[in-house]
Amino acid sequence: MSFPIHPVQKTVYPLIAECFVEARGADYYSAEYYDAGWLESNIELFAAFNGTGELVGTAGLTHGLFNDEKTTGCLLTIRPGFTGYGIAKRLIKHFSDVLHRRDSRVVKGQVVTLHDGVQRIVEKAGWIATGFLPGARHGKNALVLYTGNLSKENAGSLYVHPDIAGLAEQIYDSLGVKVNIQNTGQCGQTRINRFHDTHNRTLYIHATECGAGFNHELRERSIVVLNLNDPSAIYGYEALRSAGYCFCGFDPLGQYEHAIFYNTVFNGDMQMSEQVKILKQEVDSI
Repeated sequence: MSFPIHPVQKTVYPLIAECFVEARGADYYSAEYYDAGWLESNIELFAAFNGTGELVGTAGLTHGLFNDEKTTGCLLTIRPGFTGYGIAKRLIKHFSDVLHRRDSRVVKGQVVTLHDGVQRIVEKAGWIATGFLPGARHGKNALVLYTGNLSKENAGSLYVHPDIAGLAEQIYDSLGVKVNIQNTGQCGQTRINRFHDTHNRTLYIHATECGAGFNHELRERSIVVLNLNDPSAIYGYEALRSAGYCFCGFDPLGQYEHAIFYNTVFNGDMQMSEQVKILKQEVDSI
């Protein structure tokens, strides 16, 4: 059975919102994702159709939380009655091919830990699970961060604390990317950006540089990402661990190379592929 995939035109956006409600319910996503106008302005969507022109599935590309490049796959949704036909796999391959034609060097994805089936699909596409966003998007359930390397060969020098250097080397090796791990750095200035996710009551803190006042910038229920391209990331790691933050993995090959931290232990309801289980065990052991 053929399911052609096309970029979403203006008249199709209301159908996308209806697809979300039909497949996930009216409160699964944040409110803006059910707004056709907002979707049109913010997400580059692709849709699969059946032989009669009926929309049967959709997926899109957006910017990552701390990345200006539109390389992150999102909103993968298949209408009830059309699962089992390989539509999700074809949608993922489609936007990966789109990025490859645009000379993008990486594709990323965020998969809810309740969806181990989707985890296995993106892993079969060659993507690597690299970390978690705990509590993000779905309350107590985490998102698994995936990275697919399209063409990047070298990540350069990264400043990674010895505690997590081994896992970093393992992940970059799995991605086929050379990296020069530096285990020493120095305190810099404190330079951060904040993003508050009101839907999940979570504060994201992007630390591009960590200085002596870094701990004073931390808040309750916050996810912190360290910029591993900067030597102060070593200092930032030690400051976060002394403040009780838990390491949650990496977000590599984007505009920045990141390590992720959360200020409480995260578990929640999690269904995980074997690859994700192994990553979770390794992250928890640090």
